[in-house]
Amino acid sequence: MTATNVKTAARWAKQNLKEQLCLLEVIFWSAISKTVNGSFVLQFFQAARHLGLGRHQHLEELLMDEEGGQLQDDIEVLFGVTAIQLLELDKLLDEDLDLEVAIKRQRGFLASPKDVADIHTAVSQLPDEQRYAPLILSWGYVVSKIAGLPRDEVPQEYEDFYGVLNPAPARKTRFTVADATLGVAESVLNRAFELGIFGALRRYTTSPLLSTALAAAVASKLTEPNNAQFRYIIKGVVMAILDSVQVEYITDYENLVEVWASVFGSGEMPIVVHLCASFWTRDIVNSAQRRSLLDLSLSRFPVEILPLLRLLRAMSGTGGLAELDSIADDDIQAALRASSAQHVYEYFSALPTYAQVLPPHLLTGQDAIFDTRPHASLGYYYTNIRPVRLPGGSILPPSSVGRVISNQGTVVVSWSQQHSGWDMLLDILRTYQARAFGGRSRRPMGALLPSETVLLELEDVGLQVDNDEDLVAEILDLFRCLLYKNLDLTSQVVADLQKDDGEPDLIQVTLLILKDALVASTVDRGQNSTRIVASALGVLTALLPVVPGQIWPFLRSLPQLFGDGGQMGSTPLLLNVERSSGSYGMTLAFLDLVGALFDEAFRMVLTHNRTLQQMKTDVLLRALNFIHSEIWEEHITWRYVRVADRFEIGRKIGNIYAEILKLSPPIPTAATTDEIAGNPLAPLTRFVLDTFVYKATSSTINPLVSSISTVRQLHDALQKALRFVDASNLDQLLEANLLLTQLLLVRKHQSSASAPSTPNSAESQTVKISLLEQTLFNGVRGLSHTGKGRGQRSEPVDVVAGLVQNRSFGPSIATIATHCLSALCASVSVSYPAGLSLVAHLSDPEAIAAAYIRLLSDPYEEIELRKAVWDFISIVVDTQPALAALFISGKLKASEKGVEIKTEPGRDDGEPQQTALSVACDVVASSAALWDVTPSLHNAALTMLDLVWQHALEHLDSLTKTREDPQFWKNLAWIVSKELGEPPANVVTAIEQAFEEEHTKQSDLVAAYSHHSASKAHALHVLAMDLKLASPDRFKAAATPKSFDVVQKLFKDSQTFANHMGEATSCSFAPSLHADLQRLISDNFPTLTLDSVRVTSLPSQRTYGDHYLYQSDVVHNRLMKCAGSDESLGYYATLIFLHTCAVNLDWSLTDSEILLTRSWETILQEAATWLRTQPNIETTIMASATRMAKVIAEEKRGGETMQNVHADRLAMLEGLLNVAWVSTSTATSDPAQIAELVRNVRYIATSESFSPLDSLRRRTQPTFHRTLLRIVYFCAHRAAVICKATSTKLEQRLAISADVSEVLGFVVDAMRSVFDLAHHASTPELSDDLKLLVAVFEKCTKPELHSTPSTWLARCQEVDLLRSSLEVLVRSDLVGRAHGKDGTHSTPFGQHILYFHVVLARLPASAERLAQEGVISAYQKADLAPHLQAGSVTPGSNAAPGEYSSLHRAWCTMLGVSTSLTQVLGTEGHFLSSEIVAFVQLFGAQLTRALGWTIEEPLTLSLVEEIHRVVRLFQATAACSITDGRNPEPGVGEILGAFAERSLLLLQQLNYVLSHPNHLVTLLEPVTLEERMLLEKEGANSIDGPVQMIDSASRPSFASLVQRLLTIVRDIASTLLIISKSDWLFCVRDDDLWRASPPQVAAETTVSASGPVSIASLRELATFALDVLRHCLKPENKAARAKPELVPTILQPFDAGVAKVVAAQAIEQILLFACVQLRSATYQPVTAQPGGSFKDSMGMDLDLERSTMFGRSAIPAPIDSTRMMRNWRELAFDLNLVAKEVPSESGPGTKEFKDQLLRSTSRMVQELEKKLKEGLR
Repeated sequence: MTATNVKTAARWAKQNLKEQLCLLEVIFWSAISKTVNGSFVLQFFQAARHLGLGRHQHLEELLMDEEGGQLQDDIEVLFGVTAIQLLELDKLLDEDLDLEVAIKRQRGFLASPKDVADIHTAVSQLPDEQRYAPLILSWGYVVSKIAGLPRDEVPQEYEDFYGVLNPAPARKTRFTVADATLGVAESVLNRAFELGIFGALRRYTTSPLLSTALAAAVASKLTEPNNAQFRYIIKGVVMAILDSVQVEYITDYENLVEVWASVFGSGEMPIVVHLCASFWTRDIVNSAQRRSLLDLSLSRFPVEILPLLRLLRAMSGTGGLAELDSIADDDIQAALRASSAQHVYEYFSALPTYAQVLPPHLLTGQDAIFDTRPHASLGYYYTNIRPVRLPGGSILPPSSVGRVISNQGTVVVSWSQQHSGWDMLLDILRTYQARAFGGRSRRPMGALLPSETVLLELEDVGLQVDNDEDLVAEILDLFRCLLYKNLDLTSQVVADLQKDDGEPDLIQVTLLILKDALVASTVDRGQNSTRIVASALGVLTALLPVVPGQIWPFLRSLPQLFGDGGQMGSTPLLLNVERSSGSYGMTLAFLDLVGALFDEAFRMVLTHNRTLQQMKTDVLLRALNFIHSEIWEEHITWRYVRVADRFEIGRKIGNIYAEILKLSPPIPTAATTDEIAGNPLAPLTRFVLDTFVYKATSSTINPLVSSISTVRQLHDALQKALRFVDASNLDQLLEANLLLTQLLLVRKHQSSASAPSTPNSAESQTVKISLLEQTLFNGVRGLSHTGKGRGQRSEPVDVVAGLVQNRSFGPSIATIATHCLSALCASVSVSYPAGLSLVAHLSDPEAIAAAYIRLLSDPYEEIELRKAVWDFISIVVDTQPALAALFISGKLKASEKGVEIKTEPGRDDGEPQQTALSVACDVVASSAALWDVTPSLHNAALTMLDLVWQHALEHLDSLTKTREDPQFWKNLAWIVSKELGEPPANVVTAIEQAFEEEHTKQSDLVAAYSHHSASKAHALHVLAMDLKLASPDRFKAAATPKSFDVVQKLFKDSQTFANHMGEATSCSFAPSLHADLQRLISDNFPTLTLDSVRVTSLPSQRTYGDHYLYQSDVVHNRLMKCAGSDESLGYYATLIFLHTCAVNLDWSLTDSEILLTRSWETILQEAATWLRTQPNIETTIMASATRMAKVIAEEKRGGETMQNVHADRLAMLEGLLNVAWVSTSTATSDPAQIAELVRNVRYIATSESFSPLDSLRRRTQPTFHRTLLRIVYFCAHRAAVICKATSTKLEQRLAISADVSEVLGFVVDAMRSVFDLAHHASTPELSDDLKLLVAVFEKCTKPELHSTPSTWLARCQEVDLLRSSLEVLVRSDLVGRAHGKDGTHSTPFGQHILYFHVVLARLPASAERLAQEGVISAYQKADLAPHLQAGSVTPGSNAAPGEYSSLHRAWCTMLGVSTSLTQVLGTEGHFLSSEIVAFVQLFGAQLTRALGWTIEEPLTLSLVEEIHRVVRLFQATAACSITDGRNPEPGVGEILGAFAERSLLLLQQLNYVLSHPNHLVTLLEPVTLEERMLLEKEGANSIDGPVQMIDSASRPSFASLVQRLLTIVRDIASTLLIISKSDWLFCVRDDDLWRASPPQVAAETTVSASGPVSIASLRELATFALDVLRHCLKPENKAARAKPELVPTILQPFDAGVAKVVAAQAIEQILLFACVQLRSATYQPVTAQPGGSFKDSMGMDLDLERSTMFGRSAIPAPIDSTRMMRNWRELAFDLNLVAKEVPSESGPGTKEFKDQLLRSTSRMVQELEKKLKEGLR
């Protein structure tokens, strides 16, 4: 046979063994579940003999290796226990045997006597080998039960077999099966003992059958090792032995004790605890013989002490020292263990006998106290002559009878003396402590004994404990197992062992032993000291929860344990001893104690006073420092006999650190020392965070990261070496370290997210990339990381990522590894320097991504793991663009060439690549199936989709196919349209039923509803983000996205949309529940704070349910510990726990509902543009908005959370109204509906629960007043429209007016509050608030809404609003001297005040009030005034590049206010002559600068604005001061005259630029980027003529500018008409008046760009205006309008209707003015030439040669009169021609004006021709 064939044959031989093992397991479990017949049992026993219990194998020579041997061992033990189970030994032990019933029922092997006889024959034929002994003994017990039946109870069918068993009377034997003749049964049992039954049972108890750890260590193929049924069967064999045999006659006593201890005291606690409880409560009740082993050991106590100690420890239900850590908090198991421990304690507390070795010196001589006495039955016995105090404290009365147990060499007697074994053990510990370390003898203290009483030492009873560390360790270990996590029994033991004899009790002696062991430890006896220290530490760990007040002070005063700064004690020495030996029992016990200290401190933080808590903190900090410096930093370099110890040490330390981070309250990074000191547990958290994050060193980080980095290689090596136990311990270490890493990163993320993000900030150290993060990305220096990827290098983060695809670690580790990666990504995303890319540190990112995606799509994976992966991908999408692209597209973007992802094995090239996006889409497609089954996964997938769409610009190519897929949007529509139903109600009531199943059921209901609500929210948000992605910009339209079809359907049906809005506004938050919880806490546990029990995880990793926000289990543990035995406090502790669960459920509902509300808010914002053209959309929207406003108005619940809900609801209401605002629907609003909406908004604005004024003053968070103000703005706008409509009823108008007045009162109060706040500081927030308030004030003060403004003016007067605004304005920084920290200019607060004045100035009543308050004087006092006086304010003054000047804007606003006031109050001469004249004189330089613009200077749009406002000011002044031909006041006349001179020059400049449009284009200078883009685009081509200038389609911005310039021309002409009284003169026929009115415009036919305007220039302007008018009157141009988005915001968009009116008015004004000026010139002497020089009232020198306005002198000059007459005639003729061309349909009254103008010009032509003829003659 070749080597290959041998290997193949060996492999198949082992496979056969595995199949045999599998078949045996099937038979075993079948026998457990169903009774088998006798023939099967017979065949099985025959097969057992034939196969040698599986040892006889074909090709046996191929099974010589370790694996083959283990398989045979497993088959053998499983064969044996299966055979025993087939005999139903458990039933025979617990039930009386009834053969008649068995025969009658025909069930089981006893139903057939023939089968029983055949089985008996088969058993007798079993070979005489030890491995068959358990089978033989089990059958012997069956036979003995049959033989022991009375003959009259034996059925006839069993007569023959019964006769075989009982042939004749037998002798008395050691067997106690019956009192009849048992020859056959005795022989069978005797055979089993002769074969070595205990050796065979030891083989069973040391096999993988009873040990999971051993099964893992030897790679056993048993499916369920250490199953309880296996242990029950072996226990049954032991019980059968005790039932059958008198234990005193068993010679192999030690092996029996070993078997007993192995069955009851080894293995996992959940298994053995049931066995122990069953023994104490059932076995010894059914048969007292079954406790005979304990009784035998008891009879030898304390002479033979160790066996009894081992048996008692085994029967305590703990399962051994190694299993202490695995003791769970399961109520059933805890009760069973407590019951077993209690039985052990009570059994050992009342011992009936006391064994003693009688030393010879006490039997003879003068010191003899014992003597022998004859006895009738015993022969002789020993008695004491005097009273004796025995070790343990009991007094042996004189003349007591001592039965001789042994007299072989030494005399051992047993006294009938009631005493406590625990007192004896305590006495041993006291003696050991006094002698072993102190070297001193110990004498009991306390009350003096009677003089005749003899005191015996331990040596006097046969015990030597001076150096017996093993005995002392066993005693301490017994206490440890008995008391660990058994508080009731611990309290009882402590109380019972606390004597008033002046000697140390159990606590004190343990502490003293520990202290002495530490002090006396030397290198010579170090190993023994470590064992004593380990056991003592274990006892302290068990005692700590009951007597912390004694242990904490002792530990604080024991520097030998933890050290105290300068002294480290002897613990490092003992650590060195353990390092040299490689065993670390003491270190592990030390870590257990520290863990218990932390647990006690955390649980008792609410109970103890501040002093004790501070002491605990000091001890724990010392312990942490010691652990960190002496163990953590070095333990990975130690030598280990068991590598599992290294893993266990790392795991325990990691768990301690993790528990601190999990259970301690959050500590702000900027927390002061006092704040930390105020929280006793805060220093622990700060220590851990400083050690690992903020002040970390390599020695700290390396043990943590290296254990993660090397885990893959180490795990594989252990698996290959079949060291499965070590591999399992490594898994536990990995899980602990991953959890610690996750918690550290989460805590750092929490602090970084709230810390300053700039490197120069004061706390920048808290947000830097930590050493932990750097090491996770880059690895431990000096440690090699090998991998299989492209770079052949595997960083720690790559190892963590690979744990998900490496399934040998299990789903729990994969889950926590995924959480760790999520925390890492979240942490580095808020730290600097930014840019750490996860994908760059993965060896094979494509393979890892593919593994994650496969896991997501596998329905058989753990739900928790799949959800963790979804959460991780969501965080990656949000924080790691490169890796996100790999997950979403399946390809890695690395360079321009790109890196193509590898095709998955087995995937055809034509099959589409599976990505996270495609899997998420599959989840959406399966929503109907997953909705109720796995709502958490459904929600997690939609969360990821939501984030993908939020980052859609980064993944446009990958999203294109999905966005164009209508089925995807249909699937999403199903989710959106799915009704949530009513939220689970009565949360507290359901929980307070106090039934666990009800509690869980309610939690599941709430979690499912919350996931459904969140899923719907994310689906809506995806729709909103898609609409945003497809939204058109200002320069191009966009195609309608597929997602809009879904959104459109949401708004179609009014009822359906109303239902959606009902869900969106739903809020289950119960403030009363939270208030009740806080009240319960403050009344009963005032030191508890809910913040201290918050869940420590990322928000995305929290799970809906009763552990959502607060750790309810931690609350329960702490409160119950605090309550102790106080039943009242215990009741309130339970009540607070239940309320905490209810609060978690309430938060789950509330947060998911808030998420849904915000998603609807977003979709309303994004869908507004798309919905504007939908028919009847406004009707649907307004109906829902009205209902929603009512819900908001009626909300009475208060609190911070409801503030958030209120803000979100208002935002959603704003979104609804915004849709209605932009809607182009022709449907008219229902007045009643608008009235109701306004009424509800009034209630909202005046709400006491949610005061908008408090929000404005930042007294509540979040603020919502701006949202409310925008809602009020909309309502006021609609209300004004409704009130103007004729269909609105009077009562509706009155109701709306009343409600608006109330709202306006709130606005006024808010503005006053803003002004008051601005007195202290003008912040950007206040500036924005004021801007919005002014806009709302303007809307609410519309005349349509108020019958009279007196109401709101009175309110303004009441709060002194106007005066306050002026005071703030004077103090405002209009110039921009103040700068922010970032260099930006100060907020435009004063600008908003100026606009407020604009609003007030528009109405006569408010304008008058504003003027009375001295607004003009305030302007003159503002900090802008000096700059205006100097005329230095330009459009670029103090402006940042690309921005308008705030100074210039403020100046323009001042002009607007002044103009409005002049228009309203100008008829009052005082206002004009004092206020306006002073204003113009003070700021004359600035006014002259604006009017002095020439074509040689650049022209900005803001300068155009300023020029227009200046012109409007003088126009209003002229209109109010010159009426009916009267002259103005002297001061007013002077400023108007100065304006006239400058305006004539300006008019000429405007004529030039309008006549030369291409030159105008070159003069335009854009300021903002918007202007530059728009104007440069339009100025690319030349312009030919006025028609092209006002082409709104191709040149919207330029057309709008031309419209504005034409308006300025019109206003200048109108002003000049008024100033020159041309309109009055035109109608006068008095020649003398004409002669007295000299012309101001030269009657010339030429045009000069440098001079003032002439009649020819006016003719050109009129002609230009005429061209504009003709263009606008054309049918195709009448509706021409420029799109607002294509026009700079400072300009009013071109409108053909407006332009037509402006052009018509300009023509009239210009022609009228030109005609009057020309006619006036004809009345002047031909030799007159206008000219002059004067200093004008605006303070500027003029040198104009033609200044004749208002009677100024004229200087004659020679002129050619004939030529002048001809020019005049030509001009008159031209004016006549222009007038003829004016269209009559240009406006009302145009025809009459035209006719009159034609007559006037015709008459002038005729007169001038006449004069020319006369002059020529």
